[in-house]
Amino acid sequence: MNLLITAGGTSEKIDDVRHLTNHATGTLGKEIAHSLEKDDVTIYYIHGPQAVLPKNKEIKFFSIHSVQELYQTMEELLTTISFDYVIHSMAVSDYELDTASNEELLAKKIAQTIEDTQPKSQEALVELIKNTLMDTKDLSQPTQKKISSKNEKLILIMGKAPKVITKIKEWQPNTKLIGFKLLVDVSEEKLVNVAKESIIKNQADWILANDLTTINGDNHIGLLVSNSGINQRFSTKKEIAQGLRNLVLTNK
Repeated sequence: MNLLITAGGTSEKIDDVRHLTNHATGTLGKEIAHSLEKDDVTIYYIHGPQAVLPKNKEIKFFSIHSVQELYQTMEELLTTISFDYVIHSMAVSDYELDTASNEELLAKKIAQTIEDTQPKSQEALVELIKNTLMDTKDLSQPTQKKISSKNEKLILIMGKAPKVITKIKEWQPNTKLIGFKLLVDVSEEKLVNVAKESIIKNQADWILANDLTTINGDNHIGLLVSNSGINQRFSTKKEIAQGLRNLVLTNK
């Protein structure tokens, strides 16, 4: 059996010394891999730069940083190797850097655009500014290994990153997909409904739904959700890992 696990968080480059990342540690992915170490499973493990790693020399590790690197790595693996399961637990950024600018460049571009266009109403002015912010080709600071800190503001304009989970079943339709959904301080009903929406949107087989407010160390409340609703409840990372192991081994 071949299994693909993603764990940790992505990291988006600003310059050679600055990156945007999240707090994901990859601990849950590590626990899932450890739970399967005595089983007849070949694990391919994609991880972010800050992720803690399982200590199993038989695992095939793939290190990535950005969403684009994750996309490329998963596409290559899923179009060349047959996987029984994909457990996509990585915390993937929704945004990636479009450009880094400063207050002077941004103010000059907006002022020049207003002068050239002369909007006749507040609505037209708002639309003009929105379009100016969307067109970032003249906003970039000169390429530098380290962006200068002489400006009062560093303005980062982020664009939507590709949704990797939406491509998994496209790359490999027959794999079973376990996705993860993290929300913050919502009702269980809301959490389950969003998980079901994710199942439909991403063609997932199950979603492990969790709320950040219920995660503290090894304590980790998780709901395994399918189209029919909640299949299992877990209260620790080890329980989640063991539950997913049982799922994988009994639904070959």
